Amino acid sequence: MKNLSFILTAFASLSTLVASAQYSTRVADSDGRSLTERKEKSQPATGSMFVNEKFMPAKISGNAAPVLLRYNGYADNFEMSNPQANETKTLPKDPNSTITFVADDKKYVLADYVKEDGNTNNGYLIVVNETAKVKIYKRERITMTPEFFPTNSYQSYKPANYKKADDEFYVKLGDKEPVFFSGKKEFAKLVGGKNKEVLDFIKKNNINTEKEADLVKLSAYVETLI
Repeated sequence: MKNLSFILTAFASLSTLVASAQYSTRVADSDGRSLTERKEKSQPATGSMFVNEKFMPAKISGNAAPVLLRYNGYADNFEMSNPQANETKTLPKDPNSTITFVADDKKYVLADYVKEDGNTNNGYLIVVNETAKVKIYKRERITMTPEFFPTNSYQSYKPANYKKADDEFYVKLGDKEPVFFSGKKEFAKLVGGKNKEVLDFIKKNNINTEKEADLVKLSAYVETLI
C-alpha cells in the first residue's frame, strides 16, 4: 500500500513538472537571475491597417478611368486592386496627383506638413476646404499596439492590434506648409497678428475646431484677414 501511495505521489509530481515545462522554460540573464520565457507563438494582428477594407472606385488626376483603391492608414499609402489579374499592388506616390474617391468625393493630396512635434513629414492629407489663401486638411491615422508576450502565469498573450486613431487637422496659410493645430487657441496663434479677431469669431460663432463644417466657416473668415 505504501508503494502504491509513493508511485501515485511521484506520478503527480512528474505531471506537474511536465505541465510546467510545456508552459514555460527557465533561462538565466547575464547576472544569473532566472527569467521565464513563454512558449507562446505569434498570432496574426487584429484590427485593420486600412481606413476601409473594401476597394472603392477612385479617380487619379490625369487618368480618365477610375481604379479600385483603398487607403492604408498605417503605412500611409494606397493599394490598388486589379480583379481581372487577381492581384493588388501599392500605388507609387506622385506629388503631382490627387486621388478622389467617387462615392464621397474624398480627395487626398500628397504634401509636406508640420506635425505636432514640429517635425516635417511627407504624406497624404485629405482636403477639407480650399480657398485662395487658406486650406484646411485632415490626416487619417491607423496606429498599432505591438504584440505582448507574458512573463508570468498571471499575464496573457496579446497579438498586435491595429486601431484607428483620432483624425488630425492642419491649416495652410498662404505659401506656408500645412501646420498641425489642436484647439481654438493653437489655430488662432497661427494667424499672425489676428489672434484676437480669430478667437472672437470662434467664440461668437461657437466654432468647434474638430468639426469639418465649422472649420470651413472658420477658414472662410480667416481668408478675409490675410
